[in-house]
Amino acid sequence: MGLTLIERYIFKKALIAVLAAGGGLVAVIWVVRAVQQVDVLLQKGQGIFTYLNMTTLGVPTLTVAVAPLALLIGLIQTINSLNSDSELVVIHASGASRLSLLKPFILLSILVTLFVWVLQLWLAPVSMQTLRTYVTKVRADLVTIVVREGVFQQVGKGLTFHLAARAPGGVLKGILIVDDRDEKQTFSYLAREGAVSKIDEKSYLVLQEGQIQRRSNSDGLLSIVKFNSYAFNLSDFSGGKQSKNFSQMEIDTMDLIFPDRESALYKRDQGRFLAELHTRLTGGFYPFMVGLVLLTFVGNPNSNRQGQFIVVTTACIVVFTLRGLSIYGEGALRNTPMMVYLVWSVPLLSIAVSTFLLATDRSAFPPELLNKVETQLNRISQRLQPVRTMLFGKSVRLGATS
Repeated sequence: MGLTLIERYIFKKALIAVLAAGGGLVAVIWVVRAVQQVDVLLQKGQGIFTYLNMTTLGVPTLTVAVAPLALLIGLIQTINSLNSDSELVVIHASGASRLSLLKPFILLSILVTLFVWVLQLWLAPVSMQTLRTYVTKVRADLVTIVVREGVFQQVGKGLTFHLAARAPGGVLKGILIVDDRDEKQTFSYLAREGAVSKIDEKSYLVLQEGQIQRRSNSDGLLSIVKFNSYAFNLSDFSGGKQSKNFSQMEIDTMDLIFPDRESALYKRDQGRFLAELHTRLTGGFYPFMVGLVLLTFVGNPNSNRQGQFIVVTTACIVVFTLRGLSIYGEGALRNTPMMVYLVWSVPLLSIAVSTFLLATDRSAFPPELLNKVETQLNRISQRLQPVRTMLFGKSVRLGATS
């Protein structure tokens, strides 16, 4: 079913507002994160291209997070604009049904929902995996290029490197690595020499003729293992797939649905797989939920500015409350599997109730209730008028009408 001329006008206006809101939110967050990662360029010796790639690869994940908020802002801006210009009143007066009027907003909410699902189920994990590759490359370059001779240099949290000298061909002489990231024990790696090699897209520091010292932090016991050759996985520094710091956002969706139950990561924390899977599957519902819930509140023409402010504020409180419940459920799902019911029920029940209200031409904020609230606010305003006059020296009226 196509859109009429007036529906295309409303859809275009809402689309521009949502794109502007989404672009602005993503740009602000991207700049903040880019500034936080500027040490990659200044301290770790990477080029501007690598720096921009690393900061931009997080944009799909950012977009997923801000899409419902961008839709909320864009729809509110569009409806306020239509109300302030009395366009909604004219459209209603011309005989257009409420459902026909809301069709462009519902269609836009569906498009944003599909876009979020594409990002969350496919593009975001791919971008995070690519980002991990860049981080691993930075770690490898940091060891081979940036770490200075004769200096104890920290290349990660709890990880210190020391090189005695550099030889031709990328060979590193007199290597010492101290790894105290584990609270229970500290590892020290000593080797006569080493070089960085890539195996299956992973970077390894291949150590020659050395030993590994493991010291228990509880009782101070020391154990030593000598080796002729040892491959030190540099991807572990950046949170490789078996690392405790590995993010579940990097796991392919199909690997979440059909996980490798023998993998160390799955055995260590099955709750992360469960929580991430249900978060991705339900994530696309939230833009649609936001659009429908908002329309049940502000889908009617209203020329009173105070009344419109009350309705919009109430709608935002309801939307943020629902989203807060879902975020709480997603966080608790990792340790409490029963929270899966909360994660799914919040968006689905909200969509069902909103659809019922819209289909039956009802409003979540009936005009009768709005009139009562406005009457009470006017009474409060009148009682506070002497106080405002005393403070500001003149009469100030709240909720002026257009």
